[in-house]
Amino acid sequence: VWFFSRTTRLHIRASRRGGHNDGCDPRQHLPRHRTTKVTIRVAHGRMDVFFNRRLVCRNNNYRHPTVPRRPVKVYVADPWHHPASARVGQVVYKRLGRSVVRARRGARLLTRSMTKLRRNKYLGTVRPSKSYQVSFNIKPWGTAYNWRNVLHFTTGGNYGRYGWRMPAVWFFSRTTRLHIRSSRRGSHNDGCDPRPHLPKHRNTKVTIRVAHGRLDVFFGRRLVCRSRNYRNPTVPRKRVKVY
Repeated sequence: VWFFSRTTRLHIRASRRGGHNDGCDPRQHLPRHRTTKVTIRVAHGRMDVFFNRRLVCRNNNYRHPTVPRRPVKVYVADPWHHPASARVGQVVYKRLGRSVVRARRGARLLTRSMTKLRRNKYLGTVRPSKSYQVSFNIKPWGTAYNWRNVLHFTTGGNYGRYGWRMPAVWFFSRTTRLHIRSSRRGSHNDGCDPRPHLPKHRNTKVTIRVAHGRLDVFFGRRLVCRSRNYRNPTVPRKRVKVY
C-alpha cells in the first residue's frame, strides 16, 4: 500500500497468478488528520477495499491469488520507498479464521493495549531501517529516583555500541520528562530530549520519527523536539530486540 504522489489516495497492490502487480486503487482520498479504518480483503475470487465499512474498490480477477510457501515479512513502511506522511496502527492479518497480529513502526504490533512497565519485559524483534517511526501511548502515575526506562530497542546491550539504542526512552530522575536516545554515525548515544514534561494520570501519544536527516519527537500531533543530526542513522544488520 502506498499513497499516490502528493495525495492521500491509496495505491494497493496484491500479487495473483498472471499479475504480480495487480490490485485496486480507490478513487476516494483519505481525509487528513482523521483516522480511517482500511480493510483489504482477498476472498471469493475478489479483492475488496473498505474505508471503515464502506466498499470503495473491487477487483474480480482474484480467482487464483498468490500463496507463498515462505513466511511473509511485514513492514510499516518498507525499506524500498520513502515512508508516507501518516500514522498506522492496529494492523491485523486474518487467515482462515485464525487471527495473526502483525504491524506497526517496522514489523509487529508489539502490544495491543496499555500495559504496566516491568523490568526485562521482552516484546519481540523488529527489522531495522534507515527511516523509522516508533509511537506508543503512555500514562505516568508518579516519579522515582534515577533513570527509569520506558522502552528500549537494541541489537545487544544497553550502552556503548552502535545499535544498542534504536531508540531507547527513559524518564529523567524524579520527573516525567523524557530522555530519548537513538544511535547514528558518529554518535552511538545522540538523541533529543523534549522540554515539556508528560502530564501525570493522562494518556499521551509519543511518536519518535527518524527520517529526512532528522529525529523528531511528537506529543500527540505537537512537535516537541527536533535534532537535525540524523543524515546517517545507524542501520544494524541484525534484528533489533524490543523491551
